[in-house]
Amino acid sequence: SIYVCKSSDGGRSFASPLKIASLPKLALGRRRGPRVVADNMSVLVTAISHDSGDLTAWQSDNDGTSWSDPVIINDTPQVAREGLHGMAMGKNGHVYCAWLDLRHGKTQIYGSNSSDGGRTWGENRQVYESPSGTVCECCHPSVAIDGEGAVHVMWRNVVEGNRDMYIAKSADGGASFQTARKVGIGTWNLDACPMDGGDLDISPSG
Repeated sequence: SIYVCKSSDGGRSFASPLKIASLPKLALGRRRGPRVVADNMSVLVTAISHDSGDLTAWQSDNDGTSWSDPVIINDTPQVAREGLHGMAMGKNGHVYCAWLDLRHGKTQIYGSNSSDGGRTWGENRQVYESPSGTVCECCHPSVAIDGEGAVHVMWRNVVEGNRDMYIAKSADGGASFQTARKVGIGTWNLDACPMDGGDLDISPSG
């Protein structure tokens, strides 16, 4: 089951937990699990069920007092069954969610955009496809939205056995992405999955 609880004093105390929903075989562990983003107009929670393989969202526009019916973000069934995703909220209800996607039989980065705080979602679009056929199969993607509304997605790649972090930027809110680039100058050749996709944030100066 998925619960949320809220603090109105900067985290010093929390209200009683409120149950949002239950999902069979909820994806948990190794960075899997529900995500939450919020602004002063909307609260959004996402989670993935290994049973259905779908990425599901619930939205609240009354500060978490009540929640919408579930909305499926992936537009092809069962493709998010690996259970790993990332999400960020920008200005004016702009939300972007990225996940490990299996619709083509290999692990790719896909994403979807919402302009209304997570009530509705747009067409799924491919963020990245590795030239080696798959990105790292069990590392979650990370998402951040900057002050100009650009979407940044980071993930662990697999290129000729190297499992390095890559990042791609979308200047049009997630409709298209620029060529991905490797983060850092080193490389890590590893015949295994580290099961950690890192984290991504943007400073006030950009």
